Amino acid sequence: MFRFLKWRSAWRRKNFEGDMADEFAFHVQARTEDLIRRGVSPDEAQRRARVEFGARPRYQAECRESHRVHWVDEITRNGRYALRNLMKAPLFSLTGILSLAVGLAAVGIMFTVVDTVLLRALPFAHSERIVTISQRVPLFGSSPTVVTPGEFQAWQRSGVFECSALVDTASYTLEEQGRPERIYGASVTPDFFSVFGLHPIAGRAFAAEDAVQGRSNVIVLSYELWARDFGSDASIIGRTIHLSGVPMTVIGVMPAGFEFPRLADVSQIMSWAPEGTEFWTPFVITPKIVEEGNFNFYALGRLRPGVTPERAAAQLLPAAVHLFREQELKYPEYKKFIEEVLGAFAVYVTPLRETMAWGVRDALWMLLAAVMLLLVLVLFNLGNLLLTRNTQRLREYTVRQALGASRWQLFRESIVEQTVLVGLSSLVAGALTASGIRILGASLANSVPRFYELRFSGTEFAVLMALAFLTAVIFGALSQLVISQAVLTFGLNSQGRTLTSDRQTNRLRFLLIAGEIAVSAVLLVGAGLLIRSFQNVMREQPGFNPHNVLTLSVPFNSRTTDKPEKRVQHIRELIARIEALPGVESASIVNRLPLAGDTEIHNVHAAGRPVAQRPENISAEKRVIDVAYFRTMQIPLVEGRLLRADDPNQLVVINQQMAKRLWPSESPIDKRLTDGDNPPLTVIGVVGDVHYGSLEKPPMMQFYGLINADPNWADTFVVRSRQSPESLIPAIQKTISRLDASEPVTHAQTMEHLLDVMTLQRKFETALLSSFAAVALFLSAMGLFGVASLSATRRTREFGIRLAVGASGSEIVRLEVRRTVAMVVVGLGLGLIASTVVAQMMAGFLFRVKPQSGGIFAEAALVLIASALLAAWLPARRAARTDPAAALRVE
Repeated sequence: MFRFLKWRSAWRRKNFEGDMADEFAFHVQARTEDLIRRGVSPDEAQRRARVEFGARPRYQAECRESHRVHWVDEITRNGRYALRNLMKAPLFSLTGILSLAVGLAAVGIMFTVVDTVLLRALPFAHSERIVTISQRVPLFGSSPTVVTPGEFQAWQRSGVFECSALVDTASYTLEEQGRPERIYGASVTPDFFSVFGLHPIAGRAFAAEDAVQGRSNVIVLSYELWARDFGSDASIIGRTIHLSGVPMTVIGVMPAGFEFPRLADVSQIMSWAPEGTEFWTPFVITPKIVEEGNFNFYALGRLRPGVTPERAAAQLLPAAVHLFREQELKYPEYKKFIEEVLGAFAVYVTPLRETMAWGVRDALWMLLAAVMLLLVLVLFNLGNLLLTRNTQRLREYTVRQALGASRWQLFRESIVEQTVLVGLSSLVAGALTASGIRILGASLANSVPRFYELRFSGTEFAVLMALAFLTAVIFGALSQLVISQAVLTFGLNSQGRTLTSDRQTNRLRFLLIAGEIAVSAVLLVGAGLLIRSFQNVMREQPGFNPHNVLTLSVPFNSRTTDKPEKRVQHIRELIARIEALPGVESASIVNRLPLAGDTEIHNVHAAGRPVAQRPENISAEKRVIDVAYFRTMQIPLVEGRLLRADDPNQLVVINQQMAKRLWPSESPIDKRLTDGDNPPLTVIGVVGDVHYGSLEKPPMMQFYGLINADPNWADTFVVRSRQSPESLIPAIQKTISRLDASEPVTHAQTMEHLLDVMTLQRKFETALLSSFAAVALFLSAMGLFGVASLSATRRTREFGIRLAVGASGSEIVRLEVRRTVAMVVVGLGLGLIASTVVAQMMAGFLFRVKPQSGGIFAEAALVLIASALLAAWLPARRAARTDPAAALRVE
């Protein structure tokens, strides 16, 4: 209880001080009255009482100490003293605050990103049991891919899931607001929402009877679509809305923020998913869909308690293999091919949180490691700054100690000063972190998984503050401890003439600077490798000319283009009208844009010619185009001729990759190929390879046919203009609306923008690591400059003597520069050794660059050496111009 009263008095300081004053006055008054009763005059009695009790401040100090509240005064006094000292050295204070703030902010941003994307649980009940089911089919490459409806039905019967769901994409034209609007969503099996443990905030979710043909015209809206297009109208439940001319009954509205599947979250498996799902409709699995066996669907489920993903994968694999065996019996001509597929076939059951991060996990860990290296460099720099500052204040410390100050008192004051500095840094870092996270979330929410969840919470700020104050204690204490008692004792008599720091101080400064240079070397090499990789990616030719090309999608009215010939006629009329617009050079249509993902994969074979049954010799991208496509995209003709409008449907144009693989060492012109079970196709021309997926992957085999044969999936127009492509958008929208007002224009963008989006992740990684390297180089140069400046300042008298006895200025410069060469050599050597290890770990991030690239290592070393020599030369040059007479008078 007594201890509690003491602590309470510390927080009720004003009352405590008033009580002390009243008690002191009471005792003085009581003694005065006692003396008056003894016959002493009032004035004399008051004087004697005051003399007997002594000075009131002494009693107040003793009282504060007895009540353990003197520390409040001490902290307040030390805080004011620290602020005065920081204001006396504004350059030191600003450098320390900003450098530490930048380091802490970088760590704060990257920690928030890594925590959100890789560590934080999904916002669903028992989210660790929500898994994605994918598989490795050699036909589609080495990445996990989507599944077939037959596989999903077999897995549903395995008993490892509480519930599971199959997902397909869907899009409709919403016709409720008097203007057509294209909305994008998903078609899902009834248990989809149960997998996430979610319930609608209004209405109901899907039931089994909704996934039956003839009864599936129901829809669940996302909260965002409900709020945007229906004004959050609660009476929407049960209302019929029209989507692409089809009446759909709204049965539910999901909670805010739920938009699964999102492209950023599922792109590694389902690259054609919507950027954000706006609605859900029932997925009816018919016998026909099962029989077709298309690998087009995203599967996920909720595991039963106690079932691990490994156990589930082991149970699901035999069911999938059994389906392949059935196909083998049904189509014996594919037996060899199926056997090769099964040789490397695998089923993956992976927690959903992990699959979301598949494309960015390694990059984020790399960037977090880089930012931790940057923080280490910042801390080394801060330690060097504090050590330099305390060395410069050595005379102050020795004088104060001679006047009675204890080492402990000096130590406490130093800690408070560093705490004030770091406290200011942490406030700046908090503002920078919050701003950085807000910018990242806004710019990359549709490109990086879970970036839409980025928040700078109180937890992250608390971690940031704890890290900042731990830094203050460690480096504030270290800079004091290395100043030995011997140096303090010696300093009072020798300061200003020949005082030098002791070996312990010099050794620590040497290690700090060498460490800064080593960290800078690692970051510079890493940034150099990524920059070179990015340059190589950007130099990679996409196979077409992306400049001045506008792309846009038009969801055609299914009621007026319900037959293939009507759709072809409608498409060609649209193209003719667009080409007639001022500024348009040419226009065409395609079913899938370049750089938009390598989908629409078909199995092809050279007719009557045996070819090794490898995936790269079988899988080909099919593109449905109009005759002007190659001219619009400026894809070069290599051999033969291009397609004409009157060509029959059996004629195709192929790319060089297909020609090389199917007909090596001979011309493919007039050769025939088969596309699955369809009639043979005849090759009439060869064009250049086009990257339909990533620029970092070699182009696949590609073949092009006219829209006459298959117009249903072609809805993306490409328009080459003679002016800014964006300026054509309003005119094209009006043109399309005049022809059919029910057809909206969506995804209007330039091919250059699509190219930027394709390289966004690599650009993000390169920009971040390069900025870290630039900050590291600046900080290490500043550290060297500070050490060199301190050395030159403290050796002013020595330089004066040397100059007076005949030394030249160039000799002084060489003498000073040589002192820093050792630090540079040691730090650079350690950094390059560490860089070889780091570069090897980065091999997966590089594109056409060897991890041990001698040129990049040499460039990094030269940049470091040049900046280090410049940082050392500037103070040395100033010292070389010292006036000997003035230097000899220095005290």
